[in-house]
Amino acid sequence: MGKRRNVILYIGTSIDGYIAKDDGTLEWLESTEVEGDSGYNSLLKRIDTVVMGKGTYDIIRGFEMDYPYSDYTNYVFSNSVSGSDEYASFINEDVETFINNLKQQPGKDIWLIGGGNLAREFFKGNLIDEFQLAIAPIILGTGISLYNGDDITQKYRLTKVEKLGQLAMLRYEKLNK
Repeated sequence: MGKRRNVILYIGTSIDGYIAKDDGTLEWLESTEVEGDSGYNSLLKRIDTVVMGKGTYDIIRGFEMDYPYSDYTNYVFSNSVSGSDEYASFINEDVETFINNLKQQPGKDIWLIGGGNLAREFFKGNLIDEFQLAIAPIILGTGISLYNGDDITQKYRLTKVEKLGQLAMLRYEKLNK
């Protein structure tokens, strides 16, 4: 049996833990001065699957560019859409069961793109093996939070700290994989 696939949450956040404004916009993050690619290209080499919520998928599809993850297997968790479109399979089942099954299948690692509601389901199920947090030097005070106050204590080990322009890149790995 091959190595178990890891779920990686690679995401940008404000100092106070917001991943987007209330309307889903990210200008505050996109305008942050960055050196290099923030580990994005090395992440893409490690994965073959992306997972996201329907709101995040709709935002990405709304960008005026080709869909950026068409080379990967795409799963979109949705309560309103089923089946698939040209890029993604829509999943309307228990997150923990689906992801644990996916982690057992052969393949590379899995990137949890977002958003906040789906990330919280991953937290509750203790499904995230690695965090890669790009922290921007801004406090938003409101928006879509990465955290929601659920009692989900989980311990991680800090494995890397980088300063990339004005971003602080932190990498944490689960203690007991």
